[in-house]
Amino acid sequence: MNKLSLTSILFRLLQKDLLIAYRKTSSYLTPLIFFLVVLTFFPLAIGSDSSFLNRIAPGTLWIAALLSSLLAVESLFNEDFNDGTLDQLFISNQPIFLLIIVKVFSHWMITGSPILLASMIGVIFFDLPTSSIFTLLVSLILGTLILSFLSAFGGALSLGKGAILSAIIVLPFSIPVLLLGTAATNAAIQEIEHSSYLFFLGAMLFIVMPFISIATAEALRINSD
Repeated sequence: MNKLSLTSILFRLLQKDLLIAYRKTSSYLTPLIFFLVVLTFFPLAIGSDSSFLNRIAPGTLWIAALLSSLLAVESLFNEDFNDGTLDQLFISNQPIFLLIIVKVFSHWMITGSPILLASMIGVIFFDLPTSSIFTLLVSLILGTLILSFLSAFGGALSLGKGAILSAIIVLPFSIPVLLLGTAATNAAIQEIEHSSYLFFLGAMLFIVMPFISIATAEALRINSD
């Protein structure tokens, strides 16, 4: 009975977040447009030298993905804080960290998955080899999920205090993700061994998921009182 109740709550929470995002198009269009603008302007400003574009492509793609994810940090919990959903979650007697995981996953579906699709445009603009596409997508999936959990923690710590504080909190923790994602993509472009970078990103995700979710729940509990 409790398991069914928890499943129902998790599903309704996911459904609510996706429905709100569908109605509020800026929640997913703003990060996507920013990502596309960065990818478009770099080749236009730097030139069409294929070898040079290949060298800067991994860093450009990952910096664009990181900054795009930060644009949606403030919206992760603010709506729930303002409409009383957070209070209902805390009095539901359900594992709060599981509810946080669902909210982070819905946030990733709204902001992270469009970036994955847009990265294919980056493959064209930067003239990347087709052999690197799989590694780029896998690294972006793992990396943007980690960034979503970090964003949730930053959003919880700065609840009601503005997006700039959230970005300041998240940026230092996102550096290892940026370095590993860039290294994996760069190694794939050069056709050298890169699976170790993906394993590290996967390990980081499995470590971050439970611990950051628990820390985020405690930060929300403190800041929502």
